[in-house]
Amino acid sequence: MLITMIQVFAYPDAKEFRKRRIYQLMTDRFASVEQKPCVNLHEYCGGTYNAMVQKLDYIKNLGYNAIWISPTIDQAENATNLYHGYSFSDFYKPNLYFGTEEELQTMIAEAHKRDIWVVADVVYNHVGACKGGRLDFSCIKTFSKPEYFNPDCDITNYSNQTNVINCRLCALPDLNQHNEFVHDELLRWAQWYINHYNFDGYRVDTVKHIDHDFWKDLRKVTPWFNIAEIFDGDYDFIKSFTNEQEVQTAFNYPLMFNIQGCIGGGDSMTKLSYNFEKAYELWGEDVRDLGVFFENHDNPRFLSLYNDLKRYENALTLIHTWIGIPVLYYGAEQDMTGGADPDNRHALWELGYNQKSEHFKYIQQLNQLRDSLPFDTMDQKELAATDNFYAYSRGNKVLVALTNGGEKAVYQHEIVENTPFDPNSLLCDIQWPYDCITVGADGSVDILLIGGQPKVFVRA
Repeated sequence: MLITMIQVFAYPDAKEFRKRRIYQLMTDRFASVEQKPCVNLHEYCGGTYNAMVQKLDYIKNLGYNAIWISPTIDQAENATNLYHGYSFSDFYKPNLYFGTEEELQTMIAEAHKRDIWVVADVVYNHVGACKGGRLDFSCIKTFSKPEYFNPDCDITNYSNQTNVINCRLCALPDLNQHNEFVHDELLRWAQWYINHYNFDGYRVDTVKHIDHDFWKDLRKVTPWFNIAEIFDGDYDFIKSFTNEQEVQTAFNYPLMFNIQGCIGGGDSMTKLSYNFEKAYELWGEDVRDLGVFFENHDNPRFLSLYNDLKRYENALTLIHTWIGIPVLYYGAEQDMTGGADPDNRHALWELGYNQKSEHFKYIQQLNQLRDSLPFDTMDQKELAATDNFYAYSRGNKVLVALTNGGEKAVYQHEIVENTPFDPNSLLCDIQWPYDCITVGADGSVDILLIGGQPKVFVRA
């Protein structure tokens, strides 16, 4: 099999993404010119690249300097229920429901004018389904022959990695990366795609469904930012795919599960200690590349699982101050709700783009804080962990205090010892600048949380 590096443009250095904050959007649901009601969440609702351009300033004002968009590729059979974009047909043609090739390129150029980097969503594992049944590949323009696919079987046991790699996810035809043509064409396409559209990096879908040999070959020709979706709660398993030879980094799924369980569901917040310690143990300094999030297009919205706005604020606070790259799912700033797919994918224009809403302004504050301090290099230190309270510092500048008490909580008094701040330092909350605490002679601080609200104290 050939591993050939073709000439590509000067993409950003992968480590530079540590300075970025990513806003994840579904192209079909983020912005529409016509803004018609999205009455059927299983079908296209009218989101386009042209409409996205008109809302780039909204994203910029919210404080994000990168966007992760839906897959842009032509979909199998041009089916009207493939608004999500994960059923590829012709890898070299765009999904015209979203816009033309030129309109996509224009959107990316407009984003770059605003210093917003664009992350493409790529799929190497599978393609879309054709109308003729499970063994019909005629609608897959790039891979139309049966020998390009693994044997026809469905995943039945996620504990069996052979079954996960060789069989079908959601009955979608599973590409055989050991086939020479498939292997070489995927590597060639990956390079062509970033060069042709001027993307800045990739979100890589379904990484655990392909074996390690392919990822090692792909890494040799895709040295830019690649962040893996490895939908799993096992850090060791995620780490097995993310290293210097394979995919550069991954989304921090184990942390996402505990954000939901601890902050949303009321589990002991001491579980967050595991997320902090285990990730550091495995990734070291590269923990700064992990994507930190608490909801996305594959999981129910936080507010639908846990109908509590104060716990929600704690989750928002964590993802923007934890070590790593913050990733916000579109609509979170407008308190979007929604259960399992597709209910978690409502049209944002139905809620509106209110830049004065409470959580738009709060997220804006968190992102302004990240702009004002070198979060990409500041260390994180755990300061306190109890069933209902978790505190950590970033460098010697920021102290974050979180609670899972929720809206029904009244007063929560905590004394945090051994902080990294000098005695008599003054720390003030970003939401309430007159809410300040003074560091004691022994380095301790006295924190009062009211009504389940998080605190982000910054050294004056």
